[in-house]
Amino acid sequence: MTLFLLLVTLMLYLKMIKILCLHNATDRASYRYRVAHFLPYWNSYHIDLQASCISGKQYINILRFLFKFQDYDYILLQKKILPQLLIKIIARKSMLVYDFDDAIYTRESWLLKKNKPQAKATVNNLNFIIKKAAIVFAGSNDLVNYAKKFNNNIYLIPTALDKQIPDTIITPKSGNVMIGWIGNDVNLFYLAIIDEATFYLQQKYPDIRFALMCGNPPKGLKTQWEFMPWSSATEKTWLQSIDIGIMPLTDDPWTRGKCAFKLLQYMAFAKPVIASDVGANRTTVLDSINGYLVSTPAGWASALEALILDQNKRIAMGRESLRIFNEHFERSHIQQKIADILHEYKHPVVSGNNIKKA
Repeated sequence: MTLFLLLVTLMLYLKMIKILCLHNATDRASYRYRVAHFLPYWNSYHIDLQASCISGKQYINILRFLFKFQDYDYILLQKKILPQLLIKIIARKSMLVYDFDDAIYTRESWLLKKNKPQAKATVNNLNFIIKKAAIVFAGSNDLVNYAKKFNNNIYLIPTALDKQIPDTIITPKSGNVMIGWIGNDVNLFYLAIIDEATFYLQQKYPDIRFALMCGNPPKGLKTQWEFMPWSSATEKTWLQSIDIGIMPLTDDPWTRGKCAFKLLQYMAFAKPVIASDVGANRTTVLDSINGYLVSTPAGWASALEALILDQNKRIAMGRESLRIFNEHFERSHIQQKIADILHEYKHPVVSGNNIKKA
């Protein structure tokens, strides 16, 4: 590239890109970590992003922008499924970016067990949005592969977190080993998958502790879990307090689309992790390096026991967890990738299409 083109590229990159983000309710995790999480920093990436909720009664907010879509370089639709007519209007007036981090083309695991498929209208509208999008951001490889059936311009954008602890501060915690699970109430049933294994270990090693942070305590499990209600004020302290983070899952279309966010929360605090050998867990956990991938109750018992009995292994795997998190999932790394894609797509002739697609 000539010096002139380099200068033009720099000038265009420094030009502020205007984005309108239409998103679901602000209490959703997808909003917190794929929209709100980035908001304080966009100006430093020469992006002016305005976020507007279009969920429930706030759906009328979209009417405020109906004749203003052309004022934005991009309309970023975060996970929301809109009617096809509205998608056509958006795609004509601006460049549509679609971002999704769940397998919304299928049902959640507990509904799949009841043989309740996703509504055809939802799937059809999702597919139409992906087809019409200029760019699609998908949170996991399974979501990438699904989106590729309808669009070629797909990018893998994992969910991100800010750096939580310095690389040098990884010390063993005094006290009994604590095994932790954090998540949404609707996902508590996944703990039943490992209940026999955790109950066995709780009987064998009475000093170990099983802790969970959630909206409500679990029911119908043999294992005794120490329950702490979730709150944003106590989440980090709780994550720091555990020794091992776990993510059991069934193997179904819903879980294969998950983004392994639970694992990232543990890894950001330098915790070794144990997870079901499903979906994005397979690319987040390096087996026997920062934790273990398991697929049977016996595998869960064996992996948990190995870490319970070996503090040095917990520390070493925790260090690897932190390294992997910082290199691949830390907020500034992911946000830079998003910014580069948006700037490059806006000026493809000058910037040269150097961003690798998924």
